[in-house]
Amino acid sequence: MIIQETICPACGSLQHYTLKDNRLQCAFCRKKYTLSSHRSKLSLQILERIALSFCQMIPATTAATEMGLNSKTIQKYYDLLRRTVSDANEKQAINKFGAATIDPDLFYNYTASKGLGPGIKPLLCLAKNLDEISLLFVQATPSGKTATADNRDIIGWLYAREQKSIDSLDLDRIHFLSIVENIIVDATSPFWIFAKKGLVKYHGGFRKNFYLFMREMEFRFNNHNKGSTLEYLANILQGDLNNTETGEDNVQV
Repeated sequence: MIIQETICPACGSLQHYTLKDNRLQCAFCRKKYTLSSHRSKLSLQILERIALSFCQMIPATTAATEMGLNSKTIQKYYDLLRRTVSDANEKQAINKFGAATIDPDLFYNYTASKGLGPGIKPLLCLAKNLDEISLLFVQATPSGKTATADNRDIIGWLYAREQKSIDSLDLDRIHFLSIVENIIVDATSPFWIFAKKGLVKYHGGFRKNFYLFMREMEFRFNNHNKGSTLEYLANILQGDLNNTETGEDNVQV
């Protein structure tokens, strides 16, 4: 039986067979190994190369070829990085605003007061968080708790003019509404320009989990000039991937 829980220490494949003697055999390179050996980590050098590839937005298939690993292994590590920085961003938003989501009525009430047309729908807002930005999404949380941010905290909103643009996540039909000194206008946003350039590199893969990939863009935007970013990502990967829960939203990136 093929199972998909461990990583081959020779080629990095996620697929293997369980033999009668309880050893494992890789389904790709045919290497046989024991349960204890499969728990070994990739070398620090390889982990640093994976972190660098993620930092440089190198596709998983390209990175796998360059390192001699299976592309699914690279995808798994990319997913670990993406989810870890997403969780960290979410916690920062909660620490500052009490929640990582925001009541969409704040958007609707404010735009209505400025005479903007009906039908526009918000996806998220950008809020000031010290010298960084935080993304506050409009999705309701299970508890119903939303952020305590007000218009003094909010830099602007990402919104669409019709529901189908949100459903399709058409980046060209998602706009930024800037709030500056109580004036609200359509404008360009350094963050949204940055995020769109990053998202298009995933060739639509971001649509599978827009929330997660936007959290990644938030992390990249806040840290793109920090020299410690690569070290931070490499340190994340020193954890044991085999014992780390990751989601099923891996895409070829």
